[in-house]
Amino acid sequence: MAPLDVHTLVLVSSLILGALGALFLVNHHDDRGRRELRDWGLGFLLVVPGVVLIGERDQIPDLWSIGVANATILLAYGFLTTGVMRFVGRRPWWGVAFAGSAIWAGLCLWPEFFGRFDLRVIAVSGLSAAAVTLATVFLVLRRRVEPLPSLSRSVLVLGGTAALLWIRAGVMVIWPIEVMGREAIGTAWLTWASLALLVLTLIAAHLMLAMSAERAELHHRLRAETDDLTGALSRGAFVERARERLAEAPESGTLMFFDIDRFKSINDLHGHGVGDAVLVGFADLVAAQMRPGDLFARWGGEEFVLFAVDRDFVAGRRSAEMIRGAFSRLRFGEGGTLGATVSVGLSAPALTGPDLDRLVAWADAGVYAAKRAGRDRVEAVDARAMPIAVVAEV
Repeated sequence: MAPLDVHTLVLVSSLILGALGALFLVNHHDDRGRRELRDWGLGFLLVVPGVVLIGERDQIPDLWSIGVANATILLAYGFLTTGVMRFVGRRPWWGVAFAGSAIWAGLCLWPEFFGRFDLRVIAVSGLSAAAVTLATVFLVLRRRVEPLPSLSRSVLVLGGTAALLWIRAGVMVIWPIEVMGREAIGTAWLTWASLALLVLTLIAAHLMLAMSAERAELHHRLRAETDDLTGALSRGAFVERARERLAEAPESGTLMFFDIDRFKSINDLHGHGVGDAVLVGFADLVAAQMRPGDLFARWGGEEFVLFAVDRDFVAGRRSAEMIRGAFSRLRFGEGGTLGATVSVGLSAPALTGPDLDRLVAWADAGVYAAKRAGRDRVEAVDARAMPIAVVAEV
């Protein structure tokens, strides 16, 4: 296998890595909340002087072309790992960022190590592989709770990069070679391995930028679909998702409509802060009772709606009674002396048909029946007597 031209490889690597670093930093400047982009951008930019210094082997002192060059590259790998830690929600361990460079610097103080090409390749490859492996592990763990499309692909590419680095270290352990000066960076299999790493790095950078953008887009979408105060779905998001569920299972589930009793009086007598606490307390209570697939939304003001997708009318009524009773036992306000109650109306597609407008109208009528009966109750009315109302403009 013929070696690649070193000057060409250095030039191409520097241009690509520098451009990637700048791209990450520009994206971070546009969205300061994505702090992982800053670490990744600095990492890619740090590789550039390291590659350039390596390319000047025999033209500058070994301290720079070997010692400083590889320390800089290892620092870049460290920033890759801290960026991944930021991305997965962990506080960066700055020891991770500098560990590779510090270990390398310590090894370089040992004359026998510094003078042997095979030991240097093993050390640089192993330390780089350790950093990339750690980053890959963090992403694998994150993939279980945040299945972003580009996250899984990043795991594959970073895992491949780590494998290539470990293989490079292993090959040098099994078949050590000893070369000097510029001949070291012109070794055929090492230059081709460097090209393969460059290609993997380019792919990884694209995927890392994509997964960061996917998360930002997901967060924006979730903010648009959820109520800022309670964290429940917005009315529009609920209507859209509930209609999809009804189309999939036209006769399943129970819809519960909640209206907190005398809420205006709570705000007027105790202040909006206490009123907000009542709303949040109710939303948290319902969220704790939800099962996978259930849809819960703030309908407006003090009104909420829950579509329990896998509970029939009897089971749904039992759940509504549990929520009503549990809420009546909560206490709010200064000293925890204020109690609140909720009136609940029920409907079910098995009784009304799979029309969301009719489901909500029937459940809303149940709320009014509960209010007339004295509040703090769960009620349902005859679906056959209910007209169809318009749910929402979405």
